[in-house]
Amino acid sequence: MDYSRPHSIEVPESDIGYHFGTLLDTLEGVDVIFSVAGEKFHAHKLVLAARSSFFRSEFFDHESDEEKNETGTGDEIKEIVIDDMDPVVFKAVLHFMYRDNLVNDDELMASSSDCSIFDSLAGKLMAAADKYELPRLRLLCESYLCKHVSVNSVATTLALADRYHAIELKSVCLKFAAENLSAVIRTEGFDYLKDNCPSLQSEILRTVAGCEEQCSSGVKSQSVWAQLSDGGDTSGRRVRPRV
Repeated sequence: MDYSRPHSIEVPESDIGYHFGTLLDTLEGVDVIFSVAGEKFHAHKLVLAARSSFFRSEFFDHESDEEKNETGTGDEIKEIVIDDMDPVVFKAVLHFMYRDNLVNDDELMASSSDCSIFDSLAGKLMAAADKYELPRLRLLCESYLCKHVSVNSVATTLALADRYHAIELKSVCLKFAAENLSAVIRTEGFDYLKDNCPSLQSEILRTVAGCEEQCSSGVKSQSVWAQLSDGGDTSGRRVRPRV
């Protein structure tokens, strides 16, 4: 005899990030303090070591036998000075390490509205991800920056991606710049590449050449260089020069 199966039971998404975040907020069991430009941040060595090979090495790989034997026997908490990072950036790093996500978009966007991509919170988090060996944090930053790539920002975003080994973001920027080249070369960001990262300019042009080869099969397409001289972009649109 066949019996009908019971209805499926939905399992909520993991809430481990919420509980670890609560652990950070309540400061229960903290055993390390970070001093960042005068601000103090409490944390847990085991959590940081589990999330980052950098901190695992910092806290445990170089710990002496004497220090290991003293673990848990005293009330003194180790304090570490961070002198190459802003407090808001380190706070966002801890937020990620405990909650496994970025701070909200309002914080990320507010930080980048009046500054270069390198000085934005997202840009500085990319640097922190590289320093602390946090590939998932880097990928989250790549995803965020990818959504905000524009003609004016793509060149400097490309430079940022290249500096911090953000492979996927770099690929997106190269393709976007190639598709909108005549507009991109009129931006201050492209001038930045010319002065600081000439090799990236060459990569953009090689990407343009690759796009032309793909488009040339079966379709009569105008040369990108002809489009540039004619005031258009690589998609064939007319672009009004900046005054």
